[in-house]
Amino acid sequence: MQQVILLNRRLSKKSSNKSSKKLLKIKDNLFLILSDIKQEIIIIYSLFFLVSLAFIMFFNKSTLHLKINQFHSSFFDVLFKYSTFLGDGVIFAILGVAFFFIKRKMTYVFLVSGVLTLLITHLFKKILFKGTLRPAAALGEENLHLIDGVKIAMMNSFPSGHTTTAFAIFTILCLYFAKCKSQYLWISLAIIAGFSRVYLSQHFLVDIFVGSFIGILIGITSMAIFSKPKSIY
Repeated sequence: MQQVILLNRRLSKKSSNKSSKKLLKIKDNLFLILSDIKQEIIIIYSLFFLVSLAFIMFFNKSTLHLKINQFHSSFFDVLFKYSTFLGDGVIFAILGVAFFFIKRKMTYVFLVSGVLTLLITHLFKKILFKGTLRPAAALGEENLHLIDGVKIAMMNSFPSGHTTTAFAIFTILCLYFAKCKSQYLWISLAIIAGFSRVYLSQHFLVDIFVGSFIGILIGITSMAIFSKPKSIY
């Protein structure tokens, strides 16, 4: 009996040591991965973050949305109508399949990132903040500039799932192409996809603000779990 107890303790200790080593490895990867991001990319997102935060703090979200909605043009109508698809969940699948033939481990990164995005956005939208009104429901469609052909959602506004998805995806791409100037493209596309949700009156600014932060955390975590912190290009 004592031998069985000792054996169980040893197995438990080994399992605990393996878990601790894995967590330490993920932590080390996390710091090394973050060091690969260009300083300019951090500055660009920081500006987006701080400007958004300032507007959110000083304006009521409904008042702010009405002010933003006043600025529109036919060019932006087309741009944001189609750029919003950059935040569709199907992008995870497309990139996962594409990277399967380039670097298979990245397929797992996109898979985990997609699952985390789905679970976290569902938790916020359908449980914690279920029923939160979107701009069209809160302000009335007649008071907003809306674009033909865009189906307007009414409920479960917080946070923006499209923005979370876009920032998770483009954070991963920024980290993968660590030494490449394409990092500027990825952060730009993420911000455009996020802002499209406000322009189309699918979300308030606070929804994309929080969504962007969650997406970045998901992208970084997914890369830290699976990817070695080596610069590709």
